[in-house]
Amino acid sequence: MELLWGCEMSLNVVKQGHDSSARSRQIFMPRGLVSKLGALPVILLLLVVPISGAVDLAIQYSDGTPDDGVWLAGDQGHAVLFSPPDNWTLSRVAVCGMLNRDGIFVLEIWDADLNLVYRTTDLSGAYFGRNLSWAEIDVPDIKLERPFFLVLFEYSTLFVGIDKNTTLNRSFVASRSPSMLVSPSDYEWLITAIGYISSRPPRINASSENLTDGVVIRSDISDPDGDLGGVSLYIFDQKSGEVVWVERADLSGSESEVRFIWPRVVYSVSCGSELVSPVVAVGTKGVPENISKYMRYSSPCLLNLTDEGPFSDAIAYFGEDMELHAIEGLDGKIHYLSKELFEALRPGARYSDYVRDNITIIEGRSSLRFLSIGETLSFQRPIYLKRSPIFHYDMRLEREAAASRYTAVLVASDIHGSTARSSLDLG
Repeated sequence: MELLWGCEMSLNVVKQGHDSSARSRQIFMPRGLVSKLGALPVILLLLVVPISGAVDLAIQYSDGTPDDGVWLAGDQGHAVLFSPPDNWTLSRVAVCGMLNRDGIFVLEIWDADLNLVYRTTDLSGAYFGRNLSWAEIDVPDIKLERPFFLVLFEYSTLFVGIDKNTTLNRSFVASRSPSMLVSPSDYEWLITAIGYISSRPPRINASSENLTDGVVIRSDISDPDGDLGGVSLYIFDQKSGEVVWVERADLSGSESEVRFIWPRVVYSVSCGSELVSPVVAVGTKGVPENISKYMRYSSPCLLNLTDEGPFSDAIAYFGEDMELHAIEGLDGKIHYLSKELFEALRPGARYSDYVRDNITIIEGRSSLRFLSIGETLSFQRPIYLKRSPIFHYDMRLEREAAASRYTAVLVASDIHGSTARSSLDLG
């Protein structure tokens, strides 16, 4: 630490409330029944998220939240060592900082041998304000195939955020003439490298064959990079534009032939005399054998405990008997288990005690609104849960014969998100 505490070096630390709006995107599924849903989250994302051949990927060696801020006087800089993944190109640099005084900063990119790759200079006040928050600095696209350093020289104009809870030995104090690095003790600089992975899209050829009881849809898929991820099938009603059938197959490698069978049926949900159609239902994957017959199908929905709320995104599970057997919120909260499913999970336990202490559904007042996918995502009208939990609230998943003209859309993707699509008129 001799360099850090040199005679022309001062180290100033400020504790400061930070801007909690730092950019962060995460997709997660809670650990519960929903974790057995398999491909459904991926299927929904493919429908609503535009996908190109480049996928943003940030590299960060901190928890993203500043504990303190540090400025460095003199010609010393904040350096972080990054190890890029394959096919990765740097496009932006994010820094968590706070303005200390007016002046400039210099951002440099060094290779693993401490040679300069790129340099840019700008006004510190153009990016940072009076609290610790994240700012992004654009750089020209630079493909980096080996470890590299991002080095920020701020000449005491900026407090740079530090993470005291993470120690990965990735952060250093840098010095010029000659280039030198010294570890800054037990914290990491809040500096992030943002870039994208370039990936050539897969290729897909599709065909269909009519059977007496359905349609076989075949797809031959290849990927020039050998990193296939999966293929999804969507059946659209040509008249309404709604999705009536969804399936997905996970893939790997460079070539694959996939065969789907659509039995020319459409799912709906009934409750007494009420019926909503179509609804999206998929086969639930990865369910333990002892409960699989009660969780054969999964259908995304909106749970309204009363018309006034609260509301929550949820999954309804239907069994091989097509009866409703479970409702789980995407936050992991279990709102309902059927008597059969409960006894399979908790042999010997009293279902009446579970109903009294755990079920949140209010008979006749709670409702489910099932997902409808067309040009946009929406929900069907509410369908109210009737009778008692021991009778599955009188709710069933129904299969109706398809009675319109349909289009099959196949979307093949690689592990980086590049996609290829093919459409078939099924008549």
